[in-house]
Amino acid sequence: MPVVTRSAARAAANAGIDITGVQGLRAPVSNQGNVVWEYRATDAYTGRGPEETPKPEVDHVLEVQLLDFAFVLSYGAVGGREGSMAAAQAHEQIVDVFNGVTNLNVTTKRINCAKRGPFTSALNRLDSDSLRDLNLEQFARQGRARSLVDDGTWARIEGALVNAYDATNHQLSEADMLPRAAELAERTMNELGSILDRLGVYDN
Repeated sequence: MPVVTRSAARAAANAGIDITGVQGLRAPVSNQGNVVWEYRATDAYTGRGPEETPKPEVDHVLEVQLLDFAFVLSYGAVGGREGSMAAAQAHEQIVDVFNGVTNLNVTTKRINCAKRGPFTSALNRLDSDSLRDLNLEQFARQGRARSLVDDGTWARIEGALVNAYDATNHQLSEADMLPRAAELAERTMNELGSILDRLGVYDN
């Protein structure tokens, strides 16, 4: 399991949260293409099927950098510590859910690569508390994702974010966990929802 993303590590350091031993939430998903196609039938960002999707890649709808960011802040809020059984259980459940089909989509390599940048830029600003009124779409307009905004793909991406959040939140709420693990998972989802709200995802 990889370490947490740089934006998450920076947020933890700025908040004085000790994340020693905390691992990232990414798991390998590149081999899940067929399973995701069976689940979705079409690319959630374009509405196109497998035959119309050149150079397909499996993408996390809710970017892992968002998840790591929300998790480390929630880990600090519940007083998480290295070796905690509850923290380990919550981590395991979150990894399982967010690397599963409800948070995965098969899209083109071009879209997958362009989609990542706006989230990185937004989290950097969010971490420095200088986000102000800039929303995710505005970050998308500033870089490689601009064409996705212009052709309507970005609006569908943001719609997919909301759907993935609702689906994964429901899955985690029904998972059988220790009370402290369930608290960490719930706080992570609440923090993630708050981030999406600050990014203006619910405005569309």
